[in-house]
Amino acid sequence: MTAKQTPQIRSRDDLSFTARDEHGRLINWPRNNPGVNADWEKGIGYFEGEIAALAAFDETEAFHAIEFAICGMTHRVTSLEGGFAESIARAAVLGLRAMRNGAARFEPAEEDA
Repeated sequence: MTAKQTPQIRSRDDLSFTARDEHGRLINWPRNNPGVNADWEKGIGYFEGEIAALAAFDETEAFHAIEFAICGMTHRVTSLEGGFAESIARAAVLGLRAMRNGAARFEPAEEDA
């Protein structure tokens, strides 16, 4: 657990991957990410650990965390990217709710080579 994480994630400010800039604006996704292989599990943990914990407390805040993180990843957001990110965030929050109620995690079917 990083120093920023708390046992109770209640807002986007409590997520380990968010920060505030010098003007107090929330940065919703890490900037200048070097993209190392070890980050794969870290990214999964951000979602399945931190976002899931936030959704259990406040689904709307989790929705915004997902939506704005996706937009932050693209570094270019028009209505096209914004609408797509919003729809993914809605589906993700619904999926997290279903998993809290016992639904199994989705696993894609294996593709034939």
